[in-house]
Amino acid sequence: MVSNEYITKEMQEKWFHEINNKFNYYFIGEYKNEKVGVISIRNIQDNCGEGAIYLASEKFEDSSIVARMILCFNDFVFDELNLEFICSHVKRDNKKAISSTIAQGGIVDDLKSTSDYVYFKISRDNYKNKTKKIRKILNKVK
Repeated sequence: MVSNEYITKEMQEKWFHEINNKFNYYFIGEYKNEKVGVISIRNIQDNCGEGAIYLASEKFEDSSIVARMILCFNDFVFDELNLEFICSHVKRDNKKAISSTIAQGGIVDDLKSTSDYVYFKISRDNYKNKTKKIRKILNKVK
Protein backbone atom coordinates (compact mmCIF):
# COMPACT_ATOMS: atom_id res chain seq x y z
CA MET A 1 0.00 0.00 0.00
CA VAL A 2 3.09 2.16 -0.06
CA SER A 3 5.03 1.33 -3.23
CA ASN A 4 4.03 0.74 -6.82
CA GLU A 5 7.42 1.06 -8.51
CA TYR A 6 8.57 -1.46 -11.13
CA ILE A 7 11.00 -4.11 -9.85
CA THR A 8 13.04 -6.73 -11.70
CA LYS A 9 13.02 -10.45 -10.99
CA GLU A 10 16.47 -10.13 -9.41
CA MET A 11 15.28 -7.32 -7.14
CA GLN A 12 12.30 -9.44 -6.10
CA GLU A 13 14.49 -12.48 -5.30
CA LYS A 14 16.95 -10.38 -3.26
CA TRP A 15 14.08 -8.85 -1.30
CA PHE A 16 12.51 -12.26 -0.65
CA HIS A 17 15.72 -13.64 0.84
CA GLU A 18 15.99 -10.61 3.12
CA ILE A 19 12.45 -10.97 4.53
CA ASN A 20 12.25 -14.77 4.76
CA ASN A 21 12.30 -15.04 8.56
CA LYS A 22 10.02 -15.39 11.61
CA PHE A 23 9.23 -11.65 11.69
CA ASN A 24 7.54 -11.59 8.28
CA TYR A 25 4.69 -13.60 6.75
CA TYR A 26 3.73 -13.24 3.09
CA PHE A 27 0.92 -15.17 1.39
CA ILE A 28 -0.29 -15.29 -2.18
CA GLY A 29 -4.07 -15.23 -2.48
CA GLU A 30 -5.48 -17.40 -5.23
CA TYR A 31 -9.04 -17.95 -6.46
CA LYS A 32 -10.00 -20.48 -9.13
CA ASN A 33 -6.34 -20.87 -10.18
CA GLU A 34 -5.91 -17.11 -10.60
CA LYS A 35 -3.56 -15.04 -8.46
CA VAL A 36 -5.52 -12.42 -6.53
CA GLY A 37 -2.62 -10.73 -4.77
CA VAL A 38 -0.15 -10.78 -1.90
CA ILE A 39 -1.07 -10.14 1.73
CA SER A 40 1.50 -9.78 4.47
CA ILE A 41 2.39 -8.98 8.03
CA ARG A 42 5.97 -7.87 8.50
CA ASN A 43 8.40 -6.39 10.97
CA ILE A 44 6.69 -8.15 13.86
CA GLN A 45 7.79 -6.74 17.19
CA ASP A 46 6.18 -5.62 20.45
CA ASN A 47 3.00 -7.63 19.72
CA CYS A 48 2.40 -5.69 16.48
CA GLY A 49 3.14 -6.20 12.80
CA GLU A 50 2.77 -4.04 9.72
CA GLY A 51 0.04 -5.32 7.42
CA ALA A 52 -0.26 -4.77 3.68
CA ILE A 53 -2.09 -6.12 0.66
CA TYR A 54 -1.22 -5.78 -3.01
CA LEU A 55 -3.74 -6.90 -5.62
CA ALA A 56 -2.72 -8.53 -8.88
CA SER A 57 -5.46 -6.79 -10.83
CA GLU A 58 -7.96 -3.95 -10.39
CA LYS A 59 -10.76 -6.40 -11.18
CA PHE A 60 -10.47 -7.78 -7.63
CA GLU A 61 -10.70 -4.41 -5.86
CA ASP A 62 -14.40 -4.52 -5.04
CA SER A 63 -14.82 -8.27 -4.82
CA SER A 64 -15.87 -10.41 -1.90
CA ILE A 65 -12.79 -12.51 -2.68
CA VAL A 66 -10.50 -9.78 -1.33
CA ALA A 67 -12.71 -9.23 1.71
CA ARG A 68 -12.50 -12.97 2.50
CA MET A 69 -8.75 -12.95 1.93
CA ILE A 70 -8.31 -10.05 4.37
CA LEU A 71 -10.54 -11.61 7.02
CA CYS A 72 -8.78 -14.99 6.79
CA PHE A 73 -5.39 -13.36 6.99
CA ASN A 74 -6.28 -11.07 9.90
CA ASP A 75 -7.76 -14.06 11.74
CA PHE A 76 -4.40 -15.80 11.22
CA VAL A 77 -2.54 -12.78 12.59
CA PHE A 78 -4.72 -12.42 15.67
CA ASP A 79 -5.58 -16.07 16.38
CA GLU A 80 -2.48 -17.98 15.25
CA LEU A 81 0.34 -15.48 15.62
CA ASN A 82 -1.45 -14.09 18.68
CA LEU A 83 -0.55 -10.48 17.90
CA GLU A 84 -2.49 -7.67 19.58
CA PHE A 85 -2.24 -5.15 16.73
CA ILE A 86 -1.90 -4.78 12.97
CA CYS A 87 -0.47 -1.45 11.87
CA SER A 88 -0.36 -0.03 8.37
CA HIS A 89 0.66 3.02 6.37
CA VAL A 90 -1.85 3.83 3.63
CA LYS A 91 -1.38 6.45 0.94
CA ARG A 92 -3.82 9.30 1.54
CA ASP A 93 -5.14 9.05 -2.02
CA ASN A 94 -5.89 5.32 -1.68
CA LYS A 95 -9.52 5.79 -0.64
CA LYS A 96 -10.45 2.12 -1.03
CA ALA A 97 -7.64 0.95 1.25
CA ILE A 98 -8.54 3.62 3.82
CA SER A 99 -12.19 2.58 3.75
CA SER A 100 -11.26 -1.10 4.02
CA THR A 101 -8.93 -0.48 6.95
CA ILE A 102 -11.61 1.48 8.81
CA ALA A 103 -14.11 -1.34 8.13
CA GLN A 104 -11.63 -3.74 9.75
CA GLY A 105 -11.53 -1.60 12.89
CA GLY A 106 -8.55 0.57 12.00
CA ILE A 107 -8.05 3.69 14.08
CA VAL A 108 -6.02 6.61 12.70
CA ASP A 109 -2.94 7.61 14.68
CA ASP A 110 -2.49 11.29 13.80
CA LEU A 111 0.91 11.45 15.49
CA LYS A 112 2.35 8.80 13.15
CA SER A 113 0.45 9.94 10.04
CA THR A 114 2.16 12.20 7.52
CA SER A 115 1.03 14.44 4.70
CA ASP A 116 1.42 11.47 2.33
CA TYR A 117 0.32 8.53 4.51
CA VAL A 118 -2.38 7.71 7.04
CA TYR A 119 -1.11 5.47 9.85
CA PHE A 120 -3.66 2.96 11.13
CA LYS A 121 -3.65 0.62 14.09
CA ILE A 122 -6.12 -2.27 14.32
CA SER A 123 -6.51 -3.94 17.70
CA ARG A 124 -7.65 -7.55 18.01
CA ASP A 125 -10.82 -6.59 19.93
CA ASN A 126 -11.78 -3.74 17.62
CA TYR A 127 -11.23 -5.98 14.58
CA LYS A 128 -13.42 -8.77 15.99
CA ASN A 129 -16.22 -6.31 16.83
CA LYS A 130 -16.10 -4.32 13.58
CA THR A 131 -16.06 -7.36 11.29
CA LYS A 132 -19.09 -9.18 12.76
CA LYS A 133 -21.45 -7.54 10.25
CA ILE A 134 -19.08 -8.13 7.30
CA ARG A 135 -18.81 -11.82 8.24
CA LYS A 136 -22.61 -12.20 8.31
CA ILE A 137 -22.91 -10.63 4.86
CA LEU A 138 -20.10 -12.79 3.40
CA ASN A 139 -21.70 -15.94 4.85
CA LYS A 140 -24.79 -15.19 2.74
CA VAL A 141 -22.77 -14.62 -0.46
CA LYS A 142 -21.61 -17.75 -2.27
